[in-house]
Amino acid sequence: MKVKSDNQELRARIERAAQRLMAARETEGGRVLLDVPVSYPSGSSVVVEIEQNSDRIWVSDMGMGLVEAEMMAAQDSFQKLARTKAEEFGIGYDNSAMFVLWAPAARLEAAVVCVANASAQAAADAVRLASEAQVKRQAAAVFDRIRLVFGERKVARAVQVQGKRSAWEAHNVVLFEGARKAIFEPMTMNANSISAKFLMFSDLAEGAPQVSLNAVVDDVHRLDPKAQMVGDIANIIDLKASDEVFR
Repeated sequence: MKVKSDNQELRARIERAAQRLMAARETEGGRVLLDVPVSYPSGSSVVVEIEQNSDRIWVSDMGMGLVEAEMMAAQDSFQKLARTKAEEFGIGYDNSAMFVLWAPAARLEAAVVCVANASAQAAADAVRLASEAQVKRQAAAVFDRIRLVFGERKVARAVQVQGKRSAWEAHNVVLFEGARKAIFEPMTMNANSISAKFLMFSDLAEGAPQVSLNAVVDDVHRLDPKAQMVGDIANIIDLKASDEVFR
C-alpha cells in the first residue's frame, strides 16, 4: 500500500509542477493558448496555439518565432533556419508560422514540444547569426577607420597583449614607438560583447597601463547603463567621430 501511496503523491507533485510550468487560457474563438517553459532569445516564453477539430489537433507558434527574429533584425536568417528546423522536427512552416497540421489528439504533447522547440531554436540561431554578421561588419569598419587615422603601417589587425592575469587577443592595435600601444576594440550592444570587453579591459588596465584602451561603437547615444560601465575603464568612441577624437 505504501508504494501505491508514494506513486499517487508523485503523480500529484508532477501535476502541480506542470501547472506551474505551463499556463493555458482559452480565447473567444475556442482556441487555447499555452505558455510553454521554452524561451526565445529575448527571454519571453514560447506560446503555442491549440485548436481542435473533432479528434484532430492544430498546433501553431502563431508566427511568434519570426516576430522574435524581426525584433532583433534577424528575419533574413530566420527564413532558411526555420525551414531547416521544421524539417528536423517533422512539422510544417509556411514562411510565417510553425505548425503541426491536425495531429491526432493522442499526439498533442509531442506536437506542442516540437512546435515550441523548433520555433525557439530557429529564432535563437537566427539572432546568433545576425549578431555574428554584425560583429564582422563592425570589426571591418573599425579596422578601416583606424588605418585611415593612423596609417596602414602602424596598425595591426590583432596582437596578443599581456594583462595582469591573462594574455588577450586585442584587435585594431596601433603600434607606437617603444612599448606604447592603442587598442580599438569594436563593441556592439549585445550583452556578451559588452561583458567580454569589460572583462578584457579590466585585466589590461591593471597589467598593461601603458596601453590605451578604447571601445568603438556605432552610436554612443544608444549605450545602455551596462555598456556605459565600460567607460569606467576605457574610452568609448563613436565610429563616426573625428580623427582628433581617435588620436
